[in-house]
Amino acid sequence: MPFTVGLSQHSDPGVATGEIVGRVLESLGVQPDVALLFTSGEHMAHTDEIAAAVGELLSPGAFIGTTACSVAAGEREIEEETAAVLWVGSLGSGEGPRARAVWLSGVPDPTADDEALAAALDSVHATGDPSMIVLADPYSYPVDAALAHWAQRWPHVSVLGGLSSGAPMPGGNRIVADGGVHRSGAAALIVGGSATVTHLVSQGCRPIGQPYIITEAEGNVVRSLGGLPPFERLQRMFSKLDPADQRLVQRGLHVGRVTDERKVEFGSGDFLIRGVLGADRESGAIAIGDEAPIGATVQFHVRDARTADEDLRAALEHSPPTQSALLFTCNGRGTHLFETPHHDASVLAEHTSAEVAGMFCAGEIGPVGARSYVHGFTASMALFRDNDTDSDDTSSHLPTS
Repeated sequence: MPFTVGLSQHSDPGVATGEIVGRVLESLGVQPDVALLFTSGEHMAHTDEIAAAVGELLSPGAFIGTTACSVAAGEREIEEETAAVLWVGSLGSGEGPRARAVWLSGVPDPTADDEALAAALDSVHATGDPSMIVLADPYSYPVDAALAHWAQRWPHVSVLGGLSSGAPMPGGNRIVADGGVHRSGAAALIVGGSATVTHLVSQGCRPIGQPYIITEAEGNVVRSLGGLPPFERLQRMFSKLDPADQRLVQRGLHVGRVTDERKVEFGSGDFLIRGVLGADRESGAIAIGDEAPIGATVQFHVRDARTADEDLRAALEHSPPTQSALLFTCNGRGTHLFETPHHDASVLAEHTSAEVAGMFCAGEIGPVGARSYVHGFTASMALFRDNDTDSDDTSSHLPTS
């Protein structure tokens, strides 16, 4: 098995470290190609010591990690409790390093890290296009600007990950990047080797009404949809909805912007979802949580637990054979959205039969259309497969602790 996951919910950080490292030694041994560490609860304050022990005992080729309000391991989601999760993997054969980890300061802007990222990308051996897993502190790293910049400079590199959710204030999160533990910035893991990484995003929204073209806008304020004020469009649509959808609109309305205007028909996966922040009844304008480019096609959306469940299952329906998966799910999902616990992790494990690890995020990173964005209320997933191994070896052996 080229991937494995260690989970510990023991309250003592030393014991927890021994349990997660012991699981890796038992399954893979030392010097795996990659390692990711997620800590929550009381273990967040001990991330430095846990990360130092993992590095010393396992000597992974590339190692990143962060703090989170909740974590995932196997089919379980450990919400707002103390836990440590360690995901490790071997990325197959090939000359040279198969992964690299880089700490990104993002100061004064994302281009400040270009030299380090370029060196890491150039040094990693990959049989296909490399992937990049990013764990970022939401208070100090300009993630949106970085994703836009990377899409232009390295369009062949797919980016996925999440924003640290462990602390409600600047300086409270920890960012692990190889030998260092930082209180700001981001960690980037360049993944190569013979591994195939499939990136999936489930935004959990359903379109309502019909699509319209933005005909007048300024910044994030939409003043005209198809020649009429957006609020008027919304009122007309609302009057035709069934009572159930009307209630969903009243709970929270979203708007989706089409990412590929060449398409004739649009489905749920064709939209970049953003929230509707407010409306001005007098002018009929609405404000959304993103830029509103004139000429873009948009459609109103709603979200509920059933829609989120169906969208996640649809995203995974045709997923390839998978040996391990990383899950970056929103801290507004879990039992805050679904009636039963462990929803996203259990559905992911069920559909892939893979070793699953991950975290609840303050924003999820993943591709929609041609590039990656920061999302909300989303499940973003990286599915790993080492092409050097037997295709039938996809079973999970996560122990409970």
